[in-house]
Amino acid sequence: MIDKTFINEHLKILEDCVKNASDEIIEIYKSDEFGHEEKLDGSPLTLADTKSNEVILSALNKISADIPIISEETFNEESLKSLSETYWLVDPLDGTKEFINKTDEFTVNIALIDNKKVVFGIVAAPVSGKIWFGSVFDSNNYDEKSAIGKIRIVMSKSHKSENDKAFLEFLNTKGYAYEVIEKGSSLKLCSLADNDADIYPRFGPTSEWDIAAAHAVLSSHGGSVVKIKDNKELNYAKESSILNPYFIAFRNNSLKSEFLPVLRDFFKKLV
Repeated sequence: MIDKTFINEHLKILEDCVKNASDEIIEIYKSDEFGHEEKLDGSPLTLADTKSNEVILSALNKISADIPIISEETFNEESLKSLSETYWLVDPLDGTKEFINKTDEFTVNIALIDNKKVVFGIVAAPVSGKIWFGSVFDSNNYDEKSAIGKIRIVMSKSHKSENDKAFLEFLNTKGYAYEVIEKGSSLKLCSLADNDADIYPRFGPTSEWDIAAAHAVLSSHGGSVVKIKDNKELNYAKESSILNPYFIAFRNNSLKSEFLPVLRDFFKKLV
């Protein structure tokens, strides 16, 4: 049974796990011997992805051999057809392009999915050493009032789209002042949890493992990630695809309530 007791019992192991995975990544990062190659989908793969993945899989199997693991580095489309109700969802190195380009903005991500929802997540930033974690069992008091003023919008550093440009143009036509903050990897969602940004719109492709862990962190801090097509909270364990629909993340629910109605006209152009 996945509950607060389960999370608390294994939190230290999970913290040690992402620290050890980060150590493996940093050792390769400093060596410049990345072993860079491309996967079948054209996305980059490095020795750091592989080493981090090995550390994580070993640790998670020690927690429970009965909980399946879906990792970006070992994923097979066929596994979607027989998903367990509860499973780990892993991105051992999110932001491989940032890793290769030496921007320091890459992360280690472990999430726990239960009944199509992310119930726990832990994120580590190997360069800074910072670790975020959160679960649905955490109580939060972060939902402070948020009047719409100058909106801090966090966007991808390496994956910009025409939809992103159109979104900013839409805000201009509505007369909203904004500041764009560029970040790589799941640090975008973590920046919302840290109150360094207000919204994160994503109108391009992402996979479930890219955001699940940081989604849990954000939720535990009073934020949310909602689907563009129906404005409902993003869910997981889709049998049809590992890809996420377009979404927008909000720092807190007050901000979502104030800002979401403004965006509906723009959303109609995307769905």
